[in-house]
Amino acid sequence: MQPTLTVRNLTIEYATRRGKVQAIRNVSFDVKRGEALALIGESGTGKTTLGLGVVQLLPVMARITSGDILYRRQDKTGAPPLEIAALNLKGDSLRQFRWRECAMVFQGALNAFNPVLKIADHFRDTAKAHGAL
Repeated sequence: MQPTLTVRNLTIEYATRRGKVQAIRNVSFDVKRGEALALIGESGTGKTTLGLGVVQLLPVMARITSGDILYRRQDKTGAPPLEIAALNLKGDSLRQFRWRECAMVFQGALNAFNPVLKIADHFRDTAKAHGAL
């Protein structure tokens, strides 16, 4: 089975007053259907930058300088998966991709989630809103 998400040799840099800084250098990973990926590390190690890069929500001073992000959508008919080169998406196509295919839980989740609901309920509601349930 092919991975649902493939990130290959992703490099992200920030433009600063002192020049360019590589925050992410040649990062590669795969996520298969049903798997979860956790990014764990100390503050300032690039976890947020990597996540924002995958969904292309980087701040203005950051940019992806190399690499590939491939998403494979498997429909229920059993046809071969549709492969989407995420870095080629722009405008409405990119917005639709973010709405239908991927999601990100941003830092400060206590501000985003209702504390009286279980986290599973939040994700279930999101899946329903996106037509996944």
